[in-house]
Amino acid sequence: MSMIRVAALFLAVLLFSFKLSFSQCCSTGSPVGATVYVGVLAKNNLRVVAYYRNSFSNRYYQGNTPTEDKVPLKFSYYNFSGLAFGYGITKRLTVEVDFGYFFNKTQEFKPIIDGTDTIQIKETGYGLTDGGIGFKYGIFIKPSQQIELTAGAGFRYPFTTKPQVIDGVQLSRDVQPSTNAFAVNAMLFFNKGWPSVGIRLFTLNRFEYNFADKLKYQYGSVLLNSIFFSKKIIPYFFAILQVRGEWRTHDNDFNDVYENGSSVRPNSGNYLLILSPQLSYSIAGKWNLSVLYDIPVYKYYNGKQLTPKYSFAVSVSHDFDLNRKKPKVDIETLPK
Repeated sequence: MSMIRVAALFLAVLLFSFKLSFSQCCSTGSPVGATVYVGVLAKNNLRVVAYYRNSFSNRYYQGNTPTEDKVPLKFSYYNFSGLAFGYGITKRLTVEVDFGYFFNKTQEFKPIIDGTDTIQIKETGYGLTDGGIGFKYGIFIKPSQQIELTAGAGFRYPFTTKPQVIDGVQLSRDVQPSTNAFAVNAMLFFNKGWPSVGIRLFTLNRFEYNFADKLKYQYGSVLLNSIFFSKKIIPYFFAILQVRGEWRTHDNDFNDVYENGSSVRPNSGNYLLILSPQLSYSIAGKWNLSVLYDIPVYKYYNGKQLTPKYSFAVSVSHDFDLNRKKPKVDIETLPK
């Protein structure tokens, strides 16, 4: 590997290391970006992705039914920005790193009437979220037929294991920017394209397991299953429709015993079915700009929880070819 390639990979890892991945209104961790960059990269190619996401929640659900019975919060929202790097180590192996920053994770409680006074309480957290690193391997790749089957695995880690404290008060978990704990994940991606008609169909399945933090609190595991349908409208302009299922198990608080007689937190865990339309445009065929809007079409929440009304995101990405010379062997000749 040439010095310039080594330097590029080192820079990506360095940026990740020094500067620093849904459903619930202020769930801890990194929200997903404006699109899903899941395939392996060509050898010595560097991908940079920057994205912004906004989410707003104002309605409680109990099971699959809206409820206003004894609910404490008026609304909740967050603003998040993330940065991710991917690098093709070989034709089949890609490494990825990511990190992000919550500009705010805010929740406002319903006003409390105290005599003639009205008390408004609002809580806001901010800061770096958990970092992540992962590897993806192309099990089966046929570029001429636009077929790819890729598997991957990785882990997430906190930049601090201490909860955020502002003005001497520890913030509640719902507005903490980080889980303050480690997690491991695995993914499976399949893509099939029909270039003659400009259609692409791909699926993404991802599972994440969270470990308990130092305060003995463990966020539930997450399973995401997504199907994407992409259609080229005009050159460089694509419309994408994503149907995504999100399943989250109960959280565990090992410092507490709830009415169910265990450490399982009743008001945690859910199942969501989300419709996510997306538009993607390639600027001069080099920079990719994407926007999406998440629309929950089915919600089921364990216990009583505040749920998202909407979420939208925008992203920009660019692939850098760090090869000094074009490869003499076509990518079709991937080793078996």
